[in-house]
Amino acid sequence: MVFPADGPRLLRAWGPPERPVVIGVDGGPGRWRVTAWGLGPSEAWAAVRSMFSLDHPIESFYRQARNEPLLGGAVRAFRGLRLPRDPSLYEALVHAVLGQQLSVAAANTIKRRLIGATGAILEVEGVEVPRLPAPSEILALGEPGLRGVGASGAKARSLRALSAREQAGAFDGKRFRRASVESAVAQLDREPGVGRWTAENALLRGVGRRDLFVAGDLGLRVALDRFGAVERSAPESEARAWGERHYPGWGSYATLYLWRRLVTELSLGRRPPAAT
Repeated sequence: MVFPADGPRLLRAWGPPERPVVIGVDGGPGRWRVTAWGLGPSEAWAAVRSMFSLDHPIESFYRQARNEPLLGGAVRAFRGLRLPRDPSLYEALVHAVLGQQLSVAAANTIKRRLIGATGAILEVEGVEVPRLPAPSEILALGEPGLRGVGASGAKARSLRALSAREQAGAFDGKRFRRASVESAVAQLDREPGVGRWTAENALLRGVGRRDLFVAGDLGLRVALDRFGAVERSAPESEARAWGERHYPGWGSYATLYLWRRLVTELSLGRRPPAAT
């Protein structure tokens, strides 16, 4: 995603991994202007609705939050926040694999090097927009090339395997959207280098599922502990049960708003609420 100048405009590479296009969105009070290079008007609007999860009936999540005090304030503070999407399950898997056990800054460094090594750039109106390297480009790099941009041996092998599986049609988003949570996670868990955390993050971002409470995420566990819901030392199953109890069908949004509340309070230097 690129913000080519100060202001509300953003540019984003979007579409199938082997044939991405660029979508431009100019925001304004109550109105968006969408520009697409390579898509018709209806396709462009459909892409933007997917990109920002505009079809999610978010008021249903807000109704649940009114009965759960931990996120009530977060909903008021961040009202309108929706799941940010990747254009494909494959892209979300690649991002999740690269982010395993790394800080956001370290993962982004590897991504920049990967884009540079493959020349994965689209240009519109004189602006360079990075895109995810296509499966064929990742396979062409080989394991030595992936290691050269900073990926570990295990991640390099996983990326190559996922790229081959994408070429074979293994990551159809519609199929993973229709499956139950456990079935979808189990299918991805069988892929090389993909565990539950990676599978849940990829399904959240790449498919746009609303029903994934990412209970194994470190940031989420810190948030639940900090806000007095579930101790960090408790089993993951206890954290997952909390999400399912309070936010059935909307665990992804509970995850998102917990992350956002945690990051905001940490950035402001706020102390956790006193225990009662």
